[in-house]
Amino acid sequence: MPSFRSLLRRLTPAASSAAALAGRHRHLTLVLLAGLLGGSAQAQETDTTFIRLLRKNTFTLTQNGPELAGPGWARLQQDIQQSQLVLLGEDHGVAQIPGFATAVARELKPALYVAEIDKYQAQDLNRLAAQPGLPTAYNKQHAMGLAFYSWAEEFELARFLRAQNVPIMGVDQVGIMTTGSLFERMAAQAKSKAVRRELQHRAAAYQAQDRAVMVKGAGNFSIYQRPSALDSLRALTQKEGPQVQQMVRDFTQSSEIFTLYNTQGAKSHQQRINLMKRNLLESLRPYDQPGQPLPKMLFKFGAGHVARGVSLTGGVYDVGNLALNLAEVHDQKSLHIFIIGKQGLKAGMPNPDDLSKPGLPYSNATDKMVQAFAAPAAPGAWQVFDLRPLRRYLQADRLKVSSQTLSTIIQGYDYMVIIPETTASRPY
Repeated sequence: MPSFRSLLRRLTPAASSAAALAGRHRHLTLVLLAGLLGGSAQAQETDTTFIRLLRKNTFTLTQNGPELAGPGWARLQQDIQQSQLVLLGEDHGVAQIPGFATAVARELKPALYVAEIDKYQAQDLNRLAAQPGLPTAYNKQHAMGLAFYSWAEEFELARFLRAQNVPIMGVDQVGIMTTGSLFERMAAQAKSKAVRRELQHRAAAYQAQDRAVMVKGAGNFSIYQRPSALDSLRALTQKEGPQVQQMVRDFTQSSEIFTLYNTQGAKSHQQRINLMKRNLLESLRPYDQPGQPLPKMLFKFGAGHVARGVSLTGGVYDVGNLALNLAEVHDQKSLHIFIIGKQGLKAGMPNPDDLSKPGLPYSNATDKMVQAFAAPAAPGAWQVFDLRPLRRYLQADRLKVSSQTLSTIIQGYDYMVIIPETTASRPY
């Protein structure tokens, strides 16, 4: 993707690996889109069944402020209302997607919201979203400390959910730009004054380091720790209480996953997904009771994480497949939606000293594969593709597609939603 590649070119090799890991969800989303669009374009040339099914199951959706309408939205509404778990797979940094997620939440009325952030970010987000206004003071101190919810549209989604008394659950590894705030948390819980002072000192140093990387576009984020530094942290906190010990374990494991990505990307990705699934199961323990249905849940992750069945990343079974399994165990239904923009602007890695940038441009509009997939629609209308009829034909061996990528996506998602023109999520 040109916009993210241009971001990476601003970074040194050391920082590039950190930024690449932070943005790997976006890269995976583009792989998904390229596979779907590329595969369908080729299939359209030879398979009339594919053409007929695609045309028959393409619908329009219109957006007017917070309101969605049209036959595409009517179909989505019906399926959302009949589902216990709804999973939104997105391309991060698009301003229109949190509004879509809010509309989905109005229909679903979830009891839980599962987000692609860590549990400590979720604690802060639950607290801040219950307060009026945007948390500009927090974001100024901890730039991008709330991950995607450091963007205004995403935070408004969180605030809507909290107004409905929906708790926000984070299941990811420790965030790439949250080392400083996590060490502040450790310090606040530390019983020893000497340990508290040292943790506060490290928190300030890490916070300054991460901010410098964002401002200068060069250097390593502090989540990248040498084994000796992690040993030092364990030794420093070995006599502290269970809460501090847990934070140390979480930070150590996350740092090791981040660092491993530089040399063994596939292994790092598998470890991260395994961690997210363990965290999800642990977090759902109070809600998953024998003989009782699961509560309604809304998930919002990068698109690569929410497919039913195998994902496109090295044959990994991701969070979306675990959600499907959980729903099926309870004789319930999960709905998997892939939403992405066709062209426009999207948010990239911000400079906390200059938040005026409108976003990074991208475009798939002139790509022949995109044009072949996207059926004609009214100007400004979103397109909604119901992929389930194609999946039924594919599973019955009545449909041939030109690539394994396309097959994986048809089997992994129930709906594909394409936004014709996007704007970038806005930092605050």
